[in-house]
Amino acid sequence: MQLTPDQVEAYRRDGYLFFPGLFSPAEIGHLRGELPRLLAHEGPEIIREKGDETAIRLLYDAHRMAEPFRRMSLHPRLLEPVRQLLGEDAYIHQTRLNPKFDFGGGTWDWHQDFGTWHRADRMPEPRCVMVAVLLDDSTAVNAPLLIVPGSQHHGMVKEVKQDDVTGYVLHVIDRPTLGKLAAEGGITPLLGPAGSVCFLDCNIVHGSANNITPYRRAIWYVNYNAVSNACLGGGRPPHLDNRDFTPLEPLADDCLASLGQAAA
Repeated sequence: MQLTPDQVEAYRRDGYLFFPGLFSPAEIGHLRGELPRLLAHEGPEIIREKGDETAIRLLYDAHRMAEPFRRMSLHPRLLEPVRQLLGEDAYIHQTRLNPKFDFGGGTWDWHQDFGTWHRADRMPEPRCVMVAVLLDDSTAVNAPLLIVPGSQHHGMVKEVKQDDVTGYVLHVIDRPTLGKLAAEGGITPLLGPAGSVCFLDCNIVHGSANNITPYRRAIWYVNYNAVSNACLGGGRPPHLDNRDFTPLEPLADDCLASLGQAAA
């Protein structure tokens, strides 16, 4: 999968590219089928919602725990556009699953991911592409991911409030700053069926509301960093700051479909 010049230009301008239904229901079904087992995992890779120990907020490192997630992280429909946007090889800085449970998925206040990675992991520059893979349908009602198009052009916002939770750090952007950014770029929800994919600049401002509906809205994020931009390290564990900078090589385009063939 190669991006067109117009698509690359749109990514540079808007900070994101969204592809509805990039993966078929059968392909994405292999990842969805692993969710019950993954979400039953116990360990430091699991982060629970504040005030509700039964609801999982994040699961890190799914690509090391389940074969369909490993294959998706190396899928050419993800990796080839990422290498094209970066202009070089990439490695995985981290992966994380946000299940956004029905009646329990908590709010994500407005933030930039690069802000955390730069401060916590010493990522030198914002040369990381965040790839959001929709594992469920994302609709207007089940707390979709919200982004501020073009906000990456303002660079890393320095005036932030640090929100520390065991296992992750969020640097929250204040309301006046968000208001100014939204006045320029607006706010766009990412709406699409399961199997849709969004490529995001790591400096784009984004967030989401709490999910009060009976419809889960799970997204898996694969965060690809340029090999030449490898993090200098801040002491966080490998599931947060991967220290293996080996360039990734894509698998075949049928790498997910072949899982079904093997099962048959």
